[in-house]
Amino acid sequence: MTDRYLVSFDTKHISHETVDVLVIGTGVAGLTAAITAARGGAATLMVNKTVLEESNTSHAKGGIAAVVADDDSFESHVQDTLVAGDGLCDEAVVRKIVEGGPHGIAFLQSCGAKFDTIDGKLDLGREGGHS
Repeated sequence: MTDRYLVSFDTKHISHETVDVLVIGTGVAGLTAAITAARGGAATLMVNKTVLEESNTSHAKGGIAAVVADDDSFESHVQDTLVAGDGLCDEAVVRKIVEGGPHGIAFLQSCGAKFDTIDGKLDLGREGGHS
């Protein structure tokens, strides 16, 4: 059987890269994966369907739900997520993700992510579904 392609081209003229980790997507998840792999010593390459700055993360105008305020609690975030998930969420997974939220924010800040601030503190708000 002969290889078939949607576009006719000579595969001998396609550049090749050999890497340890290939990350598809340049949003927060992809960047986190790439940074973590590279910090671990892996040769890492990121690709995206368009320009690197184009990602669903760049289109998201909301915030990140995480317990970072003294008057907030992991339990309220867990319960809000379980209610919003309408029985489809695995509670153990929700707890693990919620409890990792502050570390995730700190990691993003250590990588240079900029968050809105007021008087040097994170500008906190509540999205729909948050109590």
